[in-house]
Amino acid sequence: MKFALRPAAAAVVLAVSTAFALGQAEQKVLANGEGEGAAEKGTGPLDDCFGAFVREALGRWRVPGVAVAVVDGEDTWAEGYGISSFPSTPVTPATLFYTGSTAKAFTAAIVSLLIASGNFSSPETSSPLSWQTPISHLIRDDFVLLPEYEWPAAHLTLEDALSHRTGFPRHDKALAKRYGPDQHPGTVRDVARSLRYLPMVSEPRVKWRYCNLMFMVVSHVVQTLTNQWLGRTMKERLWEPLGMTSTYLSLEQALEAGEQVARGYYWDYVGEGNASEGGGGTRGKGFVEVPRASLDLASGAGGIASNVLDYARWIGCLIRGDGEENGCPVLPKEAHRELKAARMVLPPESGKGFDAPLAYALGWEAGTYKGRRVFTHGGSMEAYGAEVYFLPDLGYGVVVLGNTALTSNFVGREVVWKLINDKLGVPEGGRFDWTDTGEKLIERQLKLPETAVDDLYPERADPPLPRALPLEEYIGVYSHPAYQNITLELLDGDVVTPTDDQAKMRGRRGELKAVRDNMEWQMTFEYIHVSGEFWAVIIDMLNTPNMVTAQLARAEFVVGIKGKVDKLKMEFLEDGSEGVIVFDKIA
Repeated sequence: MKFALRPAAAAVVLAVSTAFALGQAEQKVLANGEGEGAAEKGTGPLDDCFGAFVREALGRWRVPGVAVAVVDGEDTWAEGYGISSFPSTPVTPATLFYTGSTAKAFTAAIVSLLIASGNFSSPETSSPLSWQTPISHLIRDDFVLLPEYEWPAAHLTLEDALSHRTGFPRHDKALAKRYGPDQHPGTVRDVARSLRYLPMVSEPRVKWRYCNLMFMVVSHVVQTLTNQWLGRTMKERLWEPLGMTSTYLSLEQALEAGEQVARGYYWDYVGEGNASEGGGGTRGKGFVEVPRASLDLASGAGGIASNVLDYARWIGCLIRGDGEENGCPVLPKEAHRELKAARMVLPPESGKGFDAPLAYALGWEAGTYKGRRVFTHGGSMEAYGAEVYFLPDLGYGVVVLGNTALTSNFVGREVVWKLINDKLGVPEGGRFDWTDTGEKLIERQLKLPETAVDDLYPERADPPLPRALPLEEYIGVYSHPAYQNITLELLDGDVVTPTDDQAKMRGRRGELKAVRDNMEWQMTFEYIHVSGEFWAVIIDMLNTPNMVTAQLARAEFVVGIKGKVDKLKMEFLEDGSEGVIVFDKIA
């Protein structure tokens, strides 16, 4: 579908005055300018000037719409900007979005509640459940690692998994839609069992490596302990007590409940760029709608759909529970403390815009800004973005949800930091330039087809060595027990991948392709020959092919003694090397 960029629709503003008893929210909702007290409260921080700022950001980053909520002491302000679904459905504070990895904080909170209850223990030792309980004690048959990882298999704990310090990298491309000989739909148990085929990239507890799979493992642990679906546990123990009535771990349940779920989109940067660089035709497709993805396998790693009103209740709880007196006893005081305690230092670049590099707690990144504690987490799904921040010392927090991948996170950061800096009175000259950071990232991403070979193989042979075999000998099916199958085909003269137009224009073009539509994250792989048996791979999302979230990988084919291709080695590089994955050629 083709959509043009539209001005934001009329915004909807809610002022929510909150009072809490036993953790249950009692809310008085006032439409802007109506009701007792509204005249005094007005629009709070979300005034007309702020609205103009948000609309400018939406246009700059090509995002249809966002919803914003601000928690400030006892008040919550919420507003919707732009388009939820084209052609004209506006975003409101009640609009649901996929919230991505911000779900991780709820998973950690559920574990804290199971620990605090005292009702759960290790089946192997009978000792009470704790953050230090080894995962293998809880799901022994399912948590098995490669033989060389005997110590991690026995000692990795719930705390390790929830703070990204297990030594496992992302391995997101190993998440499949179906598993086993019967090809049943994937479950978090299947994900846990796939770890026995996957490499670690560091020793446990020495380096922070983001790993969605480990939060899926913990989701399986919670479901095993409680003997029920994680979504039900979250609803019973967190969402209902907090009054979060529009939060779901199932897209189907949200739609069945009649919720307005924003449609996801991507902006056709590739088509736009081709037209502007002499590629002919129109200036791209504009906004393109993305099919709604299931949230089932993402589970506690990123499977929540919610709105900013419910998320405001969530961060409000975390703010009120921070002091000496627990103002939100839905979580015990010890849980409030443990969820925010730093476990692992993030890389130095995480400190951009903060006082120093961040640390990871349990489902939260923790740091300081102008001497105040800040807790944050972002989320980015295939066509959605989320930014969640709270500063407990100020009693202040901001939530922004949008309906594009990554670029709505850029809008979110600009919005969040404008609000925080305005709250703190930080002068313009003392504010970090989040716009410049995002623009440079987009520029790098759109140039990947041009820079991929140099980025991946800066010291390659010049002139390059020829392939050992005719190109047709490389096509076929390559299989790995966790990453499943990659089917390589010839990349013919037609435009078959999102990167192909750009590559042809710059004199560099792939020769092989793979379409991974059988995986949870549906992707296209384009293989560009470098030298000998070494190839550069450009990976883009199948349903959002605009290069914004594209990645690079290295590939090497192994020719056996019979003069045939036997194996394909791949090194995926999301957040650094994910180890070498060896695929056997099976057809």
